[in-house]
Amino acid sequence: MQPAMPYLAAVSTREAIIHEIKIAPEALVQEAYDYLLFLKSRKSLAQGAADMHAAAPGKPDFLARQQAMFGNRVMSDSQAIMDELRAERF
Repeated sequence: MQPAMPYLAAVSTREAIIHEIKIAPEALVQEAYDYLLFLKSRKSLAQGAADMHAAAPGKPDFLARQQAMFGNRVMSDSQAIMDELRAERF
């Protein structure tokens, strides 16, 4: 990447930023500082989200949960009950 100012070609990016901040108006310095804080928070939020996804357990096992609650009991089909209720109405 070419530096914006040719006279800064021999210095590091950090030194170039410090130089530009020294000569910039205060409003621009405040905006640059806010942007830097935004970038740091975005990076920490992305890292936190990655950590949260890594720590999250896998998909829930609904079948195992159902078997833990009801055991091996077989539930009757509700369609027979619905048919019986309809037959009484007509």
